[in-house]
Amino acid sequence: MYSKIIISSDFSSVKDELIRDIKPNFLRIFEYDNFLVDDAKEIINEAYIAEIEEKVIVIMAFKFGIEPQNALLKILEEPPKNSIFILVAPSKNSLLPTIRSRLMIENRKLNLQRAATGLNLKKL
Repeated sequence: MYSKIIISSDFSSVKDELIRDIKPNFLRIFEYDNFLVDDAKEIINEAYIAEIEEKVIVIMAFKFGIEPQNALLKILEEPPKNSIFILVAPSKNSLLPTIRSRLMIENRKLNLQRAATGLNLKKL
């Protein structure tokens, strides 16, 4: 397993999949509406708690503040031994380019097709 970003607005299905696929003793899930600096500090502290096996730290948030993301940069670049990070966000634009450049992006958003309306929108 590797650190990555998952783009999805269906947090519950991502969470269910992770719980099913990863040993519960080595899975830490942090869920937020708005990810703040204090939340980043909590996650950094959790990452430095040593584990024998790989520990997966999942950060799910609908909004990621700029300062908290900057606080996570160093730990994402050089994670502690046996620590893997998964960030879950509703869109890749909610994350800083510096964060996106350090992690692989897995897009799970559904591409909805627009229904034909029969209107010529150019003439409106």
